[in-house]
Amino acid sequence: MSLIQEYFEQGNFWGLETMKKSRTSVRKRKTIHQKSWSTLTPRQKLLRKKSLQVLSEARKSRESLSKIAKKNGISSSTVIHNTNAFRKTRRRWSAKRFDRIPRVMKINEKGREVSIQINDSRTAALIGRYHNAVKLFLNNGDKKTLRKFRRKKIKDIDGNLHSFETNPASIIEINERIEEPEFYELYAT
Repeated sequence: MSLIQEYFEQGNFWGLETMKKSRTSVRKRKTIHQKSWSTLTPRQKLLRKKSLQVLSEARKSRESLSKIAKKNGISSSTVIHNTNAFRKTRRRWSAKRFDRIPRVMKINEKGREVSIQINDSRTAALIGRYHNAVKLFLNNGDKKTLRKFRRKKIKDIDGNLHSFETNPASIIEINERIEEPEFYELYAT
């Protein structure tokens, strides 16, 4: 029996065995929207921030995705790939109502400011409304804005429950502890 006949009998004449191995060993990489914030590289973090900014603007305005993306210095295909929060309807990309992209946000809890990682845009919107209520309280002294958040709880990416700080004295104390950036004079006058 010749080498060629043995080769054909083994079934490896087109390199099928090698092809089978290569197909099964290929791992699909996670896209940026699937990864947690702590595992991203600085470039990926920048891409996520820009993509989330574009997504936020797309939800608020009627402008096209390509125009919004161009304003933010990123391509629309990059935004679509990195967020998975757009769908095509009638030949136009429109933003989904919510997404499950992990993001890190700060909240006031138990007398201190805490950073938590959440994975839902609806939770992020709730935290944003809380921060707006805190700002209104600090500017106007209106305690009524904080009442909406008294018994609200949010769940982070690990399943831990967090509650919002609604005690006015604690909020003022937390705000005083936050350091303001110093401005240095660059040139002598």
